[in-house]
Amino acid sequence: MDGFDEEFKFLYGSHYSSPGVVLHYLLRQEPFTSLAIELQGGRFDVADRLFFDVRSCWRCCLQNSSDVKELIPEFYTSPSMFLNNNKFPLGNLQTGPAVDDVILPKWANGSPFEFCRIMRKVS
Repeated sequence: MDGFDEEFKFLYGSHYSSPGVVLHYLLRQEPFTSLAIELQGGRFDVADRLFFDVRSCWRCCLQNSSDVKELIPEFYTSPSMFLNNNKFPLGNLQTGPAVDDVILPKWANGSPFEFCRIMRKVS
């Protein structure tokens, strides 16, 4: 990219890759689980850094300029991405609760199917 200063040659130098975002969101589904474990050196990442709550993930992306995650198509099509059907041991948050199914917004009524349906409807 000739003609640009070094600081303008890319948008987000603080983020490692789009595949990392996919692994972050699809952690509860194979083969993404195994790939995420491999990326983290053979274990799950620290529980507080996992995708466990839609609201807190959204808030972090809005408030932290180095958090540049984008929604992936599965947010609109794959309710199972929000469920820990395989009962993977994802650890406990520093506040105590275990990470299991993704916490959904109240408007989804606790249903990942409803969440995906509404996401498709409003997009």
